[in-house]
Amino acid sequence: MNAYENKDPRLILRMTQKVLQSIFASIGIQKAESGGMLGGKDGTVTHYHFDKSSSTSAVTYSPDHMALNTLLKEEWNPAGIRLVGFAHSHPGKGCMPSAGDRFYAEKILNAIDDLDHLWLPIINTVADTREFILTPWFACKTEEGVVIRRGQVEIISSEKKTGPLETLQPDVPLDRITLGKKEPVETKTFDRVKDAYDLSRMYNTRIIAAGAGGAAEWLEQLARAGISQFVLIDPDFVSETNLATQQVYRKDIGRPKVDCIAERIRDINPQAYVIPLQKKLEDLEADQIEKLIAGNSQTILCGLTDNFFAQARINEIALNYGIPSLCAQVYKEGRGAEITFTYPGVTPACHRCILSSRYRYFLEEHNENDVTSHGTPIFATAQLNAVKGFLALAMIHHGSDHPRWGNTLKQIGNRNLIQLRLDPDFSDTMGLKVFDRVFEGADKTRLFFGEPVWLPQQQECLETGYPSCPDCGGTGDLRNAIGTLSDRNKTTINTEGKNNETVSESE
Repeated sequence: MNAYENKDPRLILRMTQKVLQSIFASIGIQKAESGGMLGGKDGTVTHYHFDKSSSTSAVTYSPDHMALNTLLKEEWNPAGIRLVGFAHSHPGKGCMPSAGDRFYAEKILNAIDDLDHLWLPIINTVADTREFILTPWFACKTEEGVVIRRGQVEIISSEKKTGPLETLQPDVPLDRITLGKKEPVETKTFDRVKDAYDLSRMYNTRIIAAGAGGAAEWLEQLARAGISQFVLIDPDFVSETNLATQQVYRKDIGRPKVDCIAERIRDINPQAYVIPLQKKLEDLEADQIEKLIAGNSQTILCGLTDNFFAQARINEIALNYGIPSLCAQVYKEGRGAEITFTYPGVTPACHRCILSSRYRYFLEEHNENDVTSHGTPIFATAQLNAVKGFLALAMIHHGSDHPRWGNTLKQIGNRNLIQLRLDPDFSDTMGLKVFDRVFEGADKTRLFFGEPVWLPQQQECLETGYPSCPDCGGTGDLRNAIGTLSDRNKTTINTEGKNNETVSESE
């Protein structure tokens, strides 16, 4: 009998969207091979555990059976959660279980008498193929031994979803799930920049931006660069005073900022799909955030507001879902600016590691931000937006074969705090000496102001001389934080640690 048989119409792998999203955010964004354990009740996969301590190579995945057995014995089984199977990735677009997969499944089925089949969904990852593909296979007991069969997969959803952002078809059995890559419709709009970017990659990128004031210009520039998916989150209306500090127009006064930007993005690129949400980030519940993230292979979560708590939540969400993030703000009177960013697998430090003194300033000392855009030249915001734009290109193209941008983020490495000097007297007016240190010994006759510095950052942990970061855990690999943080919509504080003198306490 052939050990691999065609689809068995009797068996459907049913799982919640939350489980699918967790698989996508862990296995799906990493190069093969990696995997995780599936558990559930009443025929539905409701639980997933990413096996981050497994033994892997470029072509093999060996589960950490001791850790997984402990999880089953101490947590899952007492709660009535049964082992359902293992999801793991294969290199390239190989989507069939290997002989090793079959051997491992046979051992498990023979060891558990009342388990008659074991699901073995094979994942092709975004890192390897630029798509997330889940192909449902299962091993089952027959009179002639254990065989591998092809099943179907169905994502259980409590509500129907619409719109191009939700490519997933819920509550319908599918032969496989494919999320991610789509090709843009051919137009003349991007003819002059088709070599400047990977337009297919840009088209498939989603920007989720909390804050749409000073970032308006940047968001429109991303649309001109080919980004086609935007989620805009901002509660404010355009006021007359915004005309001098943000890219808005007199016709916009009195309208929600997110609606104005969405209209201009669609005018630039009619293919773009924009979700404008006139809300504060903290008004969005965890399940709403999850839906905005779900179903896309390349998402960047952005905190473009001077609200500390919003940026702190951005850090937690990005860590929990394993997605890149970017935060930025202008200092008092536009005399300087900063960008912090994270990219799992590249940057060892999270935003909280970088800005630990700021977390203490707001959370331990209960201070408030009293800095507004008053006194800020429009050009300070424009220069910050330009640096953000180049950084976004590096993040979007990371791992690609683009000749200009494909390797840029790797070159940036751990330098994920960027500060801009927008005042020649920055050291005196802001009280920050970082530019003096960086440019010590340089020819000062050729330096004045306008320069960014890219500052290396380390994770906060005992090995680096600080208490471990409460958000990322201080492991140096942000992927280890995937699935470990609940979306608390608030943040806690570690009251010990360093005074990071490179970061202003007043934004």
